[in-house]
Amino acid sequence: QDRIAKEYHYVEELLTEIAKNNLASYGLKETKNAAEAGAVRTLLITDSFIQGKRMENKAEEIDYIMKIVESAKGEVMIVSSEHEAGRKLDGLGGIAAILRYKLNY
Repeated sequence: QDRIAKEYHYVEELLTEIAKNNLASYGLKETKNAAEAGAVRTLLITDSFIQGKRMENKAEEIDYIMKIVESAKGEVMIVSSEHEAGRKLDGLGGIAAILRYKLNY
């Protein structure tokens, strides 16, 4: 139950940042860029996105992004697609990040 509440909290925070056009990135390419820049505070990925990438044999890219975020002391949160928060995240492409600072690109 706690975990679901935490996932929900992070996804709501992400959506707020997106709405303010501020500290967020979403989609694989943007989130990977943010991770490589060391800008990710919290990486959010749905379990169904990870499974989909595994089925396409593209799991290394996801592992790579998760590793860079962790090495930069960011948090990695895998969100269940079974709940509303995960469904919202899947609507954004299944991968997104709350950023430490705004990237200009």
